[in-house]
Amino acid sequence: MSGHDGTLSIDIINNLKDEIKKNLQDLPGNSMESEKFTIFRVPAHIRHKNKELYEPRMISIGPYYNGNDAFQAMEKHKWRYFRDYLSRNTGNSFDNCVNELQGLESQARRCYFEEVKLPSDQFLKMMLLDGCFIIEFLIKWYSGISDAIFDVGWILPIIRSDLLMMENQIPFFVIQKLFCLLTSSGPSPTQENTPVVHRIAPLVEMLLEYLSEKKKEGRPVLILVEIKHILHLYHLCFVPSQRLNKVSAKTYGIQQWLNPIKLVFVFLTFFLKLCFRKTKSTNGRFPRKIPSATELKEAGVTFKCKKSENILDIKFQNGTLEIPFISIEETRRSRLLNLVCFEQCYSTLDMDLTSYACFMGGLFKNERDVTLLQKMGIVDNLLATNDELVTFFNWLTECSYLDYDKHYLKDLFIDVNRYYISDWHRWRATLKRNYFSNPWSIISVIAAFALLALAVLQTLYTILSYYRGKS
Repeated sequence: MSGHDGTLSIDIINNLKDEIKKNLQDLPGNSMESEKFTIFRVPAHIRHKNKELYEPRMISIGPYYNGNDAFQAMEKHKWRYFRDYLSRNTGNSFDNCVNELQGLESQARRCYFEEVKLPSDQFLKMMLLDGCFIIEFLIKWYSGISDAIFDVGWILPIIRSDLLMMENQIPFFVIQKLFCLLTSSGPSPTQENTPVVHRIAPLVEMLLEYLSEKKKEGRPVLILVEIKHILHLYHLCFVPSQRLNKVSAKTYGIQQWLNPIKLVFVFLTFFLKLCFRKTKSTNGRFPRKIPSATELKEAGVTFKCKKSENILDIKFQNGTLEIPFISIEETRRSRLLNLVCFEQCYSTLDMDLTSYACFMGGLFKNERDVTLLQKMGIVDNLLATNDELVTFFNWLTECSYLDYDKHYLKDLFIDVNRYYISDWHRWRATLKRNYFSNPWSIISVIAAFALLALAVLQTLYTILSYYRGKS
């Protein structure tokens, strides 16, 4: 309580000092040292619009959804998988697992952005069951072993989607430690009755096979970096970080300037701009968006489906925008959202997918844009409506931060906008659309030119006849 003069009592001051001292002592690490979080929560303002795409539907991995009643059915399977895990190697025991994980508890807790309030025994049990489930699930799937879970076809894609949720992760070093215990304990390979464990494929190889949508020979090579968790591994392997858009369309070759019609048009345009003093200023800023697909088409841009398995491999050259095919359905939409959200949270990553999302969000302004790209074979929309796809990409763009001066599609944004505002390209597109869009209009133009030529010839003939008769 405070005294009559408003000062605090000695007991309150001492309690305050004790609380401050305890909070300082509980902080991990040293002064001027920040934690390197790797497993994050989706911000609340993003989550509430697409809650179902950020939360697991079948299985809980990690502390954020641990103990949720919706996942109790899979908890029983976790215990069954843990028993199968132990039975693979008689030299391994749950005592070994608990002792090893106990040494990793403090490091594992520091990986989570939100404080994990589970007591030590519950936290260790969670890491043990979740880690062993992932390992045993991969072994069964990779080896083609029959299992009750695999017999239910609709479960497998849901589990795969759940394992790629940003909030549904455990540190990869926990999985690696449990896998090492499985493959290194027990009798040596020279003894009889060697455990089956020595025939298990490497952990990362099984994960790549399970997560990949491509054939083994078409899969990118995993670069040597520390893997934080399964979603990070997926991002490393299937969202290539190399810049694929180095070749830009800043120039289209000298041939375009040798076109006499264009030379006349450019001269007239330049003269009119000088007369009316109308200039376009970009204030030195790089473009923040690109026009929609239908707007680009009206400006003369043509779309082409690029034959590439990498959705980031987008090219723009000579007025042609090449975009790899992408099929959008519920699981793909969930993966895109979680990968983009992971890029937003993990600052050391290149924001290539965020850049891709902003690009697609610019193309899709309404349902006509979706229809156009579907007609060109670039997009296969498996969502309920085209409007739902437009809403998805636009919302994904709005909720993402991107440095527009550095992202990998920066040059493409510049070139597309430069092409779009060009009067020459717009004039040529209008001419082509109005007079050369179909065979009948082409025939009409040819007929008109033919009639004009005949009229000119007739006039010349009449003039020549007049002068000849006069002479």
